[in-house]
Amino acid sequence: MTASIGISRALLGGFLAISSTSGSAAQEPADIGGEGETAGASDNPESEAADEARRGSIRVIEATYGANCGTPAGNQTYNLARACNGLTYCQYAVDHRVIGDPAYGCAKEYYARWQCGRGDVRSTAVPAEASGRTVTLQCQR
Repeated sequence: MTASIGISRALLGGFLAISSTSGSAAQEPADIGGEGETAGASDNPESEAADEARRGSIRVIEATYGANCGTPAGNQTYNLARACNGLTYCQYAVDHRVIGDPAYGCAKEYYARWQCGRGDVRSTAVPAEASGRTVTLQCQR
């Protein structure tokens, strides 16, 4: 059987989310001994769920655009979660024309914090001015 990598793209609310998962994206049937008999390599949904939990997918905890300018914490959590939750890798384009400008005239940072599966919490920040830049979240090992 050959392992493969699946990559998908989705345009969500003006944001480009790029996901990548390895292993189960495209699987070849496995010969199980009889003439013409094949079985999918992953016929068990519970096994797939367990694999995903071990691998760890993104669950956004908080995203803030402009905290350095006095904007409320978590003001972008919904948008980032909608684009990236459930993926193992996500590139999110910060664009003030889409998400708004919560502090006009102030160069804003973008801060994100997420959890990978049931495991570690990670964070990243894009320095001011974050609009026009990309924030990358990943849980791949």
